[in-house]
Parts: sequence; C-alpha cells; structure tokens
Amino acid sequence: MLSKKFLKFFAISSFSLISFNQIHFNYSYASSFDECNKLNDAQEFRDCMSKANSNKDIAVQDKLSEAINALDSGDPAGALGKVNNYLEENKNSAEGYLFRALINEWDFANLNDALNDYSKAIALNDKYAEAYALRGSHLYWELSNKPAADKDLKKALAISPNSSLINFLMAEYLFDFAITLYEKDKKEQALDFGNQAISYYEKVLSSDNSKPDYLVRRIFPLGITYVALAEIGYIKFDGYFLLKELKDRKKAKEYLNESIISYTKAIELAPSQEITDKLEIDMNYDNWDLGELYFNRGNAQSWINNNWKKACNDFKTSKKLGNKDAQKTYRESRC
Repeated sequence: MLSKKFLKFFAISSFSLISFNQIHFNYSYASSFDECNKLNDAQEFRDCMSKANSNKDIAVQDKLSEAINALDSGDPAGALGKVNNYLEENKNSAEGYLFRALINEWDFANLNDALNDYSKAIALNDKYAEAYALRGSHLYWELSNKPAADKDLKKALAISPNSSLINFLMAEYLFDFAITLYEKDKKEQALDFGNQAISYYEKVLSSDNSKPDYLVRRIFPLGITYVALAEIGYIKFDGYFLLKELKDRKKAKEYLNESIISYTKAIELAPSQEITDKLEIDMNYDNWDLGELYFNRGNAQSWINNNWKKACNDFKTSKKLGNKDAQKTYRESRC
C-alpha cells in the first residue's frame, strides 16, 4: 500500500480561481499535483488533475481485482490481505466490504466480522442487492433469525429480481422452512413453500449463468445451474412422498417423473467424482457429486413400476463411484 501523508497546498499562481483547502494526499497524488502545477493554463491544470484522479481510481480498483484473482486462484489468505489493503485506501467501497464478508464467512468462518461487513456494504449502498441477500442468508442459517432473513432476501429480490445468486438463496431458504413446516405437521403449507422454492430455482435455470461473477464462483465452484438442477430433483422427490400423504397420487407421479428428469440433467452437467472429492477434501466443501446423483435417481426410479432395472443400473454406477448408501442398497436389493 502506498504511504499517505497530509499536505497543505495553496495555489499562488496566476490562476487565482483555483484554491485548495487541506486535503488528504498520498505520494503519487502529490507527485501528480507537482507535475500539473507546472502548467500555466488553468484549464490544462484541471484536465491534468482530472486525469491523475482517474488513473488513481483505476489503480485502486485494480487492487480489488487483485484480491478477487487471489481468491479465484485458491489463496483466501492472500485475498483477505489484499482486500484489507484496498479498504484502507478506499473506506467507502461497498463492494470491498462485501468481498471481505464473503471471504470471512466462506473461507475463515469469521461470522461476526462477515455480518458486520455485510451491514457496512448496505450502509454505503442501500440498493446493494447481493449484500442484502448474503446478509439474509447469514441471518437465517447462522443466527436462525427468520424474520430478519426474510426481510433482507425480499429486499434483495425487489432490487434485483433476475439475479441467479439471489433467487438461489431465496429458494434454499424457502425449502428449509418447508421442511420445518412439515416437521410441525403443516403439510399443505410445507408443500406450498416447497413449490415456491422450486419456482426460484427455476429462475436460476432460466438465467444465463455462463459467466458467473466472483460471488457465484466462490459459493458455487461446481456451477450454480448444476446445483439448482440437483436441488430441484431433491425437492421434487420429497414432494412425491408429501403428495402421496396428501392423497394426490396423480400429482405425486408427476413430481416423481420430474425429479428423475432434473437428476438426469444434473448428471449431464456434473463434474467428475474426482473433482468433487478433491473439493470436499481441500476445502471441506459438501456439495452434490455424481455418486449421490446416481443414487438419488436410482432411488426415484425404484418407485416406478417396471423401472427396477434402471434403478439397479444407477445403484451400480453410484456404488462404483464410492457411494456407501448405494453399496448397501445394491447388496440388500439383490440387484
């Protein structure tokens, strides 16, 4: 980081219209002033200083890019150091605080620091949709504060209704709440919230997720579309049993078939088992993998008449990928 110092400049040149109060300068800025001050024309001076300011802004923004690149390359400690340096020079950067919150929450579990930085980002930019969404998710999963989480997530959606990240976080929150309602024997409400969750996951799928930003890259290293498809498959399969309990067998059958379709699409996008295993080992990151997807699809297939052979094939594939549930099911079902 460049050193800083206070310098008091007074313009005593022929262009008396330009005056300076005490200003906070760093050395590079002071150097720019010295060079620009050699100019005799007032407009030339202003143009020169404007260019210097622009270059300084670009340099500062480049430092945030360096922090993002460090995180992308698997160096969260380096990214944290770089964003700290960036924020020392640019204390009013909402994006800087959001980025630091992301690292603190997802890489170092500094949960209080993360929450403080989410709130700082929002204080600096009250239209920062991603900050509201991530704070809302934090409030729900880490602090079990549903009312505050609900408020933040809805605010985020109101600002940016087409954001894949925000729609995913809303879907995740709604489905978890649906499970809570089911456990309280509120089955109709659970079904409603589960369907709402599906609708938000489908918004994720309807978006172009081919060029994710650094937030999506960090939270969904395997791809947000892939994870959304797997989640829809999971919810639809759960919905199948719930609908059977509610005596709607026709709709239940639809959900079961749709679950298989979603799992199949997720399998088509899935990275190799080696990649997901490495991610889990290196980053302690629990995510959908091929073994789970084949096992879950096989489980869904097993509930359809005349689909047992397909189910066994999925269990066999999952077993080969090291899934222990599939190993047990394959053995006990005598596939």
